Amino acid sequence: MLKKDSTLQRSGSIFTKDFGSALRLIGRSFFSIQFVGAVLFVMMLCTASVFAQNGTIRGEVKEAETGEALIGANVILQGTSKGASTDIDGRYVIRNVSPEEYTLIFRYLGFESKDVQITVEAGQTLTQNMEMSATTVQGEEIQITAQQRGQARALSEQRKSVNIKNVISSEQIESFADNTVTDALSRISGMGHGGTNIRGVGAGSANVTMDGQRMGATGGNRSVDLSTISSDMVQDLEVIKVITPDMDADALAGVININTRRPVGGERDLNIRLGGGLQDRYVRHMGTNRRASISYGDSPSDTYSFGLNFSYQRDPSANEVLRTEWGGQKSFEGYGPMDRLANLGTELNFSVPQRIGTGLQFTFQPSEVSTYHVQGMFNVQNRTRYQYALSYNPRLENYIENPFYTGFPDGGGGPDAENQGTMSYSPRMDEATIHQYTVQAGGRHRLDNMDIEYKLGWGHGRFNDDQYRMSFETRSRQEFIFDLEDRWNPSVEIAPWSRNPSYPEPSQMVFQDMDHRINSNVDNDFEASIDFEVPHRWGEFKFGSSSSLTYKRGIGERLLREYSSNLDVSKFQQIENGSWQIFNRAGSTYQIPWLIDLEKARDFYITQTPRFQTDLEEWALSTETSDYFANENTYAAYVMGNFEVEWFTVLGGLRVEHTFNKYEGRESEISQSGIFRGASDISNSNSYTNFFPNLQTVFSLGDLTNVRFAYSRSIGRPSFSQLNPYIQRNYSTRTIQRGNPDLDPMLSNNFDILFEHYFMNVGQFTVGLFYKDMKDFVFSSTEIVDYTGDNEEGLTGRWTVDGFKNGEEAKVYGAEISWQQKLEFLPGRLGNLATYSNYSYAQSIADVGRQEEQSTHGLAEFKELLGMKVDPEYKYVTPLEGQRPHVINAGLEYSEGDFFAQVSYQWAANALSSYAGEQTAIALPQPEEVYLDQYNDAAQDLSLTVRYWINSSFQIWFDASNILNNKEFNYYYDADYYPYTTELDGREITLGLRYRL
Repeated sequence: MLKKDSTLQRSGSIFTKDFGSALRLIGRSFFSIQFVGAVLFVMMLCTASVFAQNGTIRGEVKEAETGEALIGANVILQGTSKGASTDIDGRYVIRNVSPEEYTLIFRYLGFESKDVQITVEAGQTLTQNMEMSATTVQGEEIQITAQQRGQARALSEQRKSVNIKNVISSEQIESFADNTVTDALSRISGMGHGGTNIRGVGAGSANVTMDGQRMGATGGNRSVDLSTISSDMVQDLEVIKVITPDMDADALAGVININTRRPVGGERDLNIRLGGGLQDRYVRHMGTNRRASISYGDSPSDTYSFGLNFSYQRDPSANEVLRTEWGGQKSFEGYGPMDRLANLGTELNFSVPQRIGTGLQFTFQPSEVSTYHVQGMFNVQNRTRYQYALSYNPRLENYIENPFYTGFPDGGGGPDAENQGTMSYSPRMDEATIHQYTVQAGGRHRLDNMDIEYKLGWGHGRFNDDQYRMSFETRSRQEFIFDLEDRWNPSVEIAPWSRNPSYPEPSQMVFQDMDHRINSNVDNDFEASIDFEVPHRWGEFKFGSSSSLTYKRGIGERLLREYSSNLDVSKFQQIENGSWQIFNRAGSTYQIPWLIDLEKARDFYITQTPRFQTDLEEWALSTETSDYFANENTYAAYVMGNFEVEWFTVLGGLRVEHTFNKYEGRESEISQSGIFRGASDISNSNSYTNFFPNLQTVFSLGDLTNVRFAYSRSIGRPSFSQLNPYIQRNYSTRTIQRGNPDLDPMLSNNFDILFEHYFMNVGQFTVGLFYKDMKDFVFSSTEIVDYTGDNEEGLTGRWTVDGFKNGEEAKVYGAEISWQQKLEFLPGRLGNLATYSNYSYAQSIADVGRQEEQSTHGLAEFKELLGMKVDPEYKYVTPLEGQRPHVINAGLEYSEGDFFAQVSYQWAANALSSYAGEQTAIALPQPEEVYLDQYNDAAQDLSLTVRYWINSSFQIWFDASNILNNKEFNYYYDADYYPYTTELDGREITLGLRYRL
């Protein structure tokens, strides 16, 4: 007999336990890293005499007109492969320079190139500063706006990078009507609709960092919810699509790095932004949105600088939903082919998130050689979500004239033929809190013969959610008449032959139960690293090591409770404006007549808890499969080299990672009579080592034009909920649910080609192709297992087993095109126009264990046409979940003097959103068995932004988003026959004031 215990009792000290263990392990790990670093440091000292025979060039690059430091400016020694880029303070250093005369060239997007003659002497350090002015066209100087200056920094960083990445500045982000980091990311090519699905690979497969520090996951998988972070906190966003050996390989989709606001170029900076707005259709129920932020940065002296930022957002949103479910007629033999409406429901949802974020950066530079930093980010979002749902639930075996009505109008068919359907009312309130913290400290020493950099950091993510789901149902049963001529816009009436043919009163909606669900996930990530970079004649040589320690805890409880006395909707207070017409359509089908006060309903439940009875079996079914603890420790070492001639750069290297895992879950049983027998702890551990080769090249076709080729290998580890070693055997249903701690990680070989051209007036045009060949893709599986003879489970007969498996392969491929440019070549005021546009194409094929032919988008057929051998099972594949094959961002902006306006449009093609676990028999459009995969139809958005500087310090800004307010559609298998949901979101407008020092 398994032993019973309480999940909540076990969870109390988990954070303290994890934190203490982590500190001990990180201490040992960091000590080993320091030891390795010390040995390597001694080895490098042996070469110091070689560098002593050469010289060093240092300096600062600033804008001539303002004195502001230029970040990311290129400084090149003509005729050599040596050069450098300026850092955040506009400083640069070029080391190991042979003694002789040179021409030193300075380049920066939007500014005239400069060159100067210098003489380098042996063993000496030459200081060469430079001031640069805005570029000119036909003798007229171009005005570099704040937005262009910020994007110049971003594009300069992107251009000088040895790997492929996109960078978008805060100034560019502010030109869009984007409230959160997720919104801002959706403007970048390859990011998909929603902003976290890099090149069609799921959000949980991206490594998300804040100022270079890994962030803790905020759910049961590995994803980080970036919709909780205000875009006001961002200095710039980096989407790294090809990693390098000095980066964590756990980046199957890529890396998203968020740099928070900080002092730039040593200048004092103060920004204050205030605003408010509303969604006109829903403002009565959820109130207005509010937005406030302040950032301050300063460098009081040459030795230190600091930055502070604070952000607050109240960002309510709402949507309306029409939902249809489809089924087959029930008989003694089971359910027939799916051909009729099983459920018709309407929903009103609105949520009110409130976000508070703050950041701190402190940099200390006691000399030109050494720099130390401490930085941290603390972000909290509290969100309350309200949902009101009304459903019509016909009894499937009661259909007569398929698919128009149920029941028997003439009263025939026996006593069970009438009044079998119901109406249900399901109000719900969720209270969720997400905490996200990162802290990092480190130092960098730019010696004459090498760079040494070390970091120690902590990332924390915590998600807590209380869900209060109430259920009401009609006291008497009904029959229904459906009009399904338009399956996307059906209607329903209560049939006059029902025993109660009228629409139910609140007192007729009887309370069924309170479904209280409690979810909690805590993730702590500790990291330590040390890196050495040694310049040589043709470039740099870099090596280092790192440790990453992850502690993840997941807890979930479901308390299904019935009340000891009679309750109905009339006993609960209604909110003001307590009814709603979905889509503003008349008729009872689209009406939600009761909007009860959910906060008071929650308070009633809490105060009356002793009078509620808990279903222990339902508690066990969900709770014992959700409780887990995971510890993943990854230790890495790498070596890489960067070799450069005047027109060609190559980077190559190798990274080695060893991962040790330990997982703890729960093993539980439900008896044949449906009684919870108990549960006990279960654990599993394993380890593995992976090698990650990397090769990237850059061919320079001119000062502003490059062609890049890249090969990299990356890894994507399964989610923690999949690795949870839980087992639950339910003898009453003969089902087994289990996790799989022995899942292999996904490995991907990645190939990229990119053509890029940059415009001196701050712009770019790029065309890229990519291909990912992923092995051991993870998917959910449902299979029937016949247990015979002796087996580890000790079971007999046929059981349904739900779990997770590795697939054979998944391939992702696509193309990206982006164009950003000020259209100065147009005549007159049309020259004030500029464009920010991109197009992303992504397609995939994945083996998820299906044995029926699916589309391979022509790849299998193309191989066969070329005479290549194709495995027959290669055709049994399907696209990846969540991948939209086409995404278009098109923005047109106009700026003149202190005025700026932009119209931006986004369109995304339909996508497969969720796999079906097994095949279902359908009747339409023809009888067959299919996988009822769920799809999202195409989506689009139109937004407008206007900015106007009243004077040098004050700006008025206006945002309007979701102007089109089109409905969004989701469906099963075939949109013409099996619609699922129709959703409508509201328009939002915001007006505000900004102050800049």
